[in-house]
Amino acid sequence: MQLVVDTNILISALVARAITFDTILLGNLELSTPEHTLEEIERNREDLQKRMKISQSEFSVVLNILLSHVTVIPREQYIHTEEKAKTISPHYKDFPFFALALAKGLPIWSNELRLKNQEIVKVYNIKEVLDFV
Repeated sequence: MQLVVDTNILISALVARAITFDTILLGNLELSTPEHTLEEIERNREDLQKRMKISQSEFSVVLNILLSHVTVIPREQYIHTEEKAKTISPHYKDFPFFALALAKGLPIWSNELRLKNQEIVKVYNIKEVLDFV
């Protein structure tokens, strides 16, 4: 199954390293995310490290393992759908995920309920993704 994965899923996988982490690593999924995701993770890196109670180098290892299963898509590949994405995204900060989903014709994997408040792009939560894998 191909999905656009949003930042909250990746952060959940990093922090908890439980079912979401296992699903990303073992779940026969083709995941992509906009480059915006890396910027978000980097902005929150220090806080994430503290929550995970690991060193900077350990954080880098875990993040690299996780990202080895996710393709980061450069903005140039979805910039042409950004304006439409801004009109359907329930929150402005989420429009890059919608832009990528529109460009690739894929659903989004997110646990943010508000992302389901539109009818253009299908959004799956962890339970729905687990039903597929």
